[in-house]
Amino acid sequence: MINANKVLADFQFLANRVSEFKIETRDIRTNEFKVHVTYDFDYNIKEVKEFEDKYIGYIEFITVIKAKVKNSILFKINLTMEGVFVGNIQKLKRDDFLDMLELNGLTTLSQLSRAYILTVTSLSGINPPVKLPMVNIFKLIQQKKNNEAKKEN
Repeated sequence: MINANKVLADFQFLANRVSEFKIETRDIRTNEFKVHVTYDFDYNIKEVKEFEDKYIGYIEFITVIKAKVKNSILFKINLTMEGVFVGNIQKLKRDDFLDMLELNGLTTLSQLSRAYILTVTSLSGINPPVKLPMVNIFKLIQQKKNNEAKKEN
């Protein structure tokens, strides 16, 4: 066995919370109709604080899911999952911490969101329950940066 202290990362997950959640469902008989589900994702780095011995970063992962039958909305889900992450200031540069906050933080929050939505939709009577697809976090970050660059021009 390897001692955990020898392999701990310089970037750690501290906490998460659901800061916003809304689910709307409609009673639509869907047996003979195809349901079309769309997923939209976004994120925001809320704040990064720098202390003597650590960085603390706050990030949110936003998920919007819509299911339609023809032109009627069957259900709509909005979820914002926030996370708090810490980094070792002696081992990480600020830019490296920010990169890790985006990449590792979003990966962690996307999986927590996936489990949350699966559980809540199951308990809400949505059958089958909603399983978020795996998100390519690299592409999500790149798309966000591209969109922000377009807004600036």
